[in-house]
Amino acid sequence: MSLKELQEKAVGYFSSRPSNFPIGRPYNCCESVLLTLKDRIGVGPDLIPKVGTGIGAGVSLNGLLCGSVSSVAMAIGIRYGRTSPEENPKPVWDMVDKYVAQFKGRFGSVNCRELTGLDLKTKEGLKEYYAKVHDYACAERLRFAVEKALEILPE
Repeated sequence: MSLKELQEKAVGYFSSRPSNFPIGRPYNCCESVLLTLKDRIGVGPDLIPKVGTGIGAGVSLNGLLCGSVSSVAMAIGIRYGRTSPEENPKPVWDMVDKYVAQFKGRFGSVNCRELTGLDLKTKEGLKEYYAKVHDYACAERLRFAVEKALEILPE
């Protein structure tokens, strides 16, 4: 799949009006990126999207670390992370640090509340988020996450 196709796949999982989800809610930002990357990182439905469910919207609507940042950090860890405490975590930290810097450089922040300008724990904030942010600015952050993840996680 091309970069553009994978980016649109992530946005498709995330879209608030997905044609392929006749019932229920779309996937959150973290789940959407991880679902898009699952074949690249070699993880199946026993872990993905489950591991990302509580992470989206800045960790369960708390406005903390953006799910588009968390998801790429998780994917890097799944692919390159340690399997024992004797292993050095620095190579993974360096990869994640580089991505965080790129994300912050592009979007100005890595925190959901700062990126959206909204408190998603309030009814008004969530309503405005879906009306003005979700399918627009957040979808662009998903595209960026997929693009950078593909650079970091070559086939």
